[in-house]
Amino acid sequence: MWYIPQNNYEKKDTFVILIEKSLMKRDKNLKITPQTHKILKDYCQKNGLKMFAFVEKLIKETCKPKTDIYGDEIS
Repeated sequence: MWYIPQNNYEKKDTFVILIEKSLMKRDKNLKITPQTHKILKDYCQKNGLKMFAFVEKLIKETCKPKTDIYGDEIS
């Protein structure tokens, strides 16, 4: 997808700068057992959640390094 900046050039300019915007790709797969997939799917359907978003949220909350009030990583 190409994006042409608006109002960043004057009409007298003879060229336009094209900026390529990259969209978030979701092309990674996780290998889980069919039993775990069923548990996840049932839970998400019961609570009106999207499976991929729920798993991403769990990973971010659980695996993100803990930081103190100053933003420094806690060991």
